Amino acid sequence: MEANIHGLYEKFNAGDVIVSHEGDMTSGTIDNFLVKAEDSLLSSGENSKKIKKIYNILVEATQNLFHHQATPPGTFLKSIGAAAGEDNYSFCTMVKEDGGIYRITTGNFVSNATAKSLKERIEQLNSLSHDELKSLYKIVLNNDEFTEKGGGGLGFIEMARKSGNKFGYDFVKYNDDYKFFVLEVLVS
Repeated sequence: MEANIHGLYEKFNAGDVIVSHEGDMTSGTIDNFLVKAEDSLLSSGENSKKIKKIYNILVEATQNLFHHQATPPGTFLKSIGAAAGEDNYSFCTMVKEDGGIYRITTGNFVSNATAKSLKERIEQLNSLSHDELKSLYKIVLNNDEFTEKGGGGLGFIEMARKSGNKFGYDFVKYNDDYKFFVLEVLVS
C-alpha cells in the first residue's frame, strides 16, 4: 500500500501557517515562495536578525527540493491530478509555533539509495556541536569537490549551523523503489 503523501503535507501544514507550497517546485515557485515568506515575516514585526536566519534556511531548503528531488512514480502524479508538464512533487511549509519558534518542513521523493546516504549525513550533522559544524563547513567549503548535482554539500551544514537545532526527519516508504523524505528544521 502506498503512503498518503498529501496527508503528510496536511499534517505539517497545520497551525499558524506563514507560507506553504505543495506540488512541482520550479525556480519560479521558489522565488514566489521566498517573496511571500519574507513579506509575511517583515509584516509580523519579527526582529531582522531572526528574519535573516529564517530566510537563509528557507533558501537552502527550497534549493535542496529543486536540485535533489527524485521524479515521483507516475502513479503518484496521476493520483494527485498533476497538470501536464508537472513532473515533480514536493512540499515546503513554514509554521510559527508557540514561543516564537518557526518550523520549516520540506518533503520530497528520494530513491532508496539516496535515503540511506541522506540518513547517514543527517545523523552525522545531528551528532556535531556548533563548533564542529563550523569546522566542517570550512573543510567542505575549501575542498572544491562537488556532488553529481553540482553542489558542494553545504546546504544541510548551513541549515544546521543557522538553526542551532538538530534536524527532525523521516523516510516514509512509498513503494519498493521510493521513500518520501521529510525534513524538519526548527528556528528559534
